[in-house]
Amino acid sequence: MTHNEKRVEWWKEGLYSLATGFLFGATNSFVGHPFDTIKTKMQAQQGFIAGQGYIESIKIVYKTDGLIGFYRGVVPPLAGGVIYRSLQMSGYETAYSKCEHHESMKQTIPFTGGIQYRVIVGAITSATWRSIAECPFEYAKVKRQTGQTWKLADGYTGFGVLYTRTLGLLIAFFSILDSLRRHTTIFHYKVGQFFGTGTAAMVAYWVIWPFEVLKNQAQAGTSKYGATTWERAQHIYEQQGVRGFFRGIIPGSQSSFLRNGAAMIVMQHAQKKLTHWGYRD
Repeated sequence: MTHNEKRVEWWKEGLYSLATGFLFGATNSFVGHPFDTIKTKMQAQQGFIAGQGYIESIKIVYKTDGLIGFYRGVVPPLAGGVIYRSLQMSGYETAYSKCEHHESMKQTIPFTGGIQYRVIVGAITSATWRSIAECPFEYAKVKRQTGQTWKLADGYTGFGVLYTRTLGLLIAFFSILDSLRRHTTIFHYKVGQFFGTGTAAMVAYWVIWPFEVLKNQAQAGTSKYGATTWERAQHIYEQQGVRGFFRGIIPGSQSSFLRNGAAMIVMQHAQKKLTHWGYRD
């Protein structure tokens, strides 16, 4: 469940989340892009991968391109973000609400603290819808952030590792949100919405971070680090050890926390407006 409003028919919840998800996606992309740029460069751009730290990477980007450099490649994720993040929210709400009529889906999963099967079904649906729409935009963004040109025909480069990353990310994200909603009142307040969602997104990214690194290398086309995901993973481990799989995690964590926290406040406000205007009567 991604909002605090009274739920109506499953198809209406999917439609409303699609609409409010556009605002979620736009806010998410704009707020987090500068941090995402630094993260991507540290993970996938030659000259940054080998050892440039977070602060040093910021200095290099500013010295080279000025403030505008932090927003390099913002158009693809801004345009794509409103599409794939709205599909992400709509996919989850559609599946979650549809499962309301199936008692088996409302059973709790053992040893999860009360998480129902429909939360996982919703997350898988969400990840599938998002990944199909997201991959071409992510590919174009990574290419621009690393100073390269992109080709439309190569839009689904790295789809396998992107889908794996997104499955893990959204299962963790929606499970944490669901637990916070059931065990706390944090989402009754805007500050709680910000910190609760930001924390859920940040922790979920920590879970899948190695796949984020591998996804960015695949889409950047850094062939010297391997042609397959397994070869890239081997190269990272040989050159940098385990810490290489968590490169860029500081700007990435800041990005996911701020962008998702801010986006949730905007989306919750829009959902509340839909109720106020009578769309849930």
